[in-house]
Amino acid sequence: MYYDTPWHFWPVLTVAFIWHLVGVIDYTATQYELEFWLAMATERQLTFIDSMPDWVDGGWAIAVWSGLLGVILAAFRTNFAPLVLSISFIATLVVTIWLVTVSDPSLTEIAGWPGAAVMAGACVMALLLWLYARAMHQEGVID
Repeated sequence: MYYDTPWHFWPVLTVAFIWHLVGVIDYTATQYELEFWLAMATERQLTFIDSMPDWVDGGWAIAVWSGLLGVILAAFRTNFAPLVLSISFIATLVVTIWLVTVSDPSLTEIAGWPGAAVMAGACVMALLLWLYARAMHQEGVID
């Protein structure tokens, strides 16, 4: 049984869907090496992407695809949405930590502070979306 849907539910999910869709497009276009997409990157950035360990690439895939799936599950008010979005957050956090602190060269060296800021923003967005879905589940909006 659904409780009254708060006014913010659909706007939040719409923004979250667009956010994660852009992430999925970025990941997919990069994996398929679509020329129009990769033309935005420098040669050094492309080398950096190509040299990422497979587990980081896999984490990136998990982060974006589970994020999109989680938003869709939330829209259908499926009780697994918070769990799936927590997986997206954890994957985003792990990938961000590796990119910014462990990789050599680091993301900051490759893309500057805007690259690190985008990843930090992705972590914040993933965390907030997970907490939002969890709150909506606790309130009975997501059953």
